[in-house]
Parts: sequence; C-alpha cells; structure tokens
Amino acid sequence: VSFGQKIGIVCLRSLEKYIVKNKIIKCYIITSSPPHQNVINYARNIDLLEIIISSNFKQGVEKIRKLYKNNSVKIIDLADFGERNMMRDVD
Repeated sequence: VSFGQKIGIVCLRSLEKYIVKNKIIKCYIITSSPPHQNVINYARNIDLLEIIISSNFKQGVEKIRKLYKNNSVKIIDLADFGERNMMRDVD
C-alpha cells in the first residue's frame, strides 16, 4: 500500500520496478485527489497496481488488510520512495 497527495509518472515508474523486484502480489496507491489522465493511462499498463481515491487513508488500508488478512501488508509513503525521493532537494 502506498499513499500520497499527488501521483505522477515518476512514482509509477518506481513502483513498477519495486513490484517486479519484490514479487509483490498486489500494489494499491491511496490518494486523496484523482491523478492526471496521463498517470491513469500509464497505471492501466501495470497489472498489479490499483489506484484508490479516498480522503480517509486509514479506512482504505483497513479494507485492504481485510482482503489480504493472511499476508503482510507493507505501507510506503510515495514521497520517500524510489526516483521521486532521489529527485528532491536535500540540504
């Protein structure tokens, strides 16, 4: 499960690599605002990815945990993940 205020192509590229590398069963992104249409189109090509639009992150995570109660659910902040993290200015 990943979360962020806004989702971009850079986030999805990083998640795509993470999914393959770590043999993820399913990846969910919970975001409070709908992504740009280009992002939605890119996400459709990632088989194991689902984007959930919700203002209540905790409620979204609980629903996912119920679906996968026999598996571990890892939560990742998109701001601290992959290419996007490396692109941020750091003092």
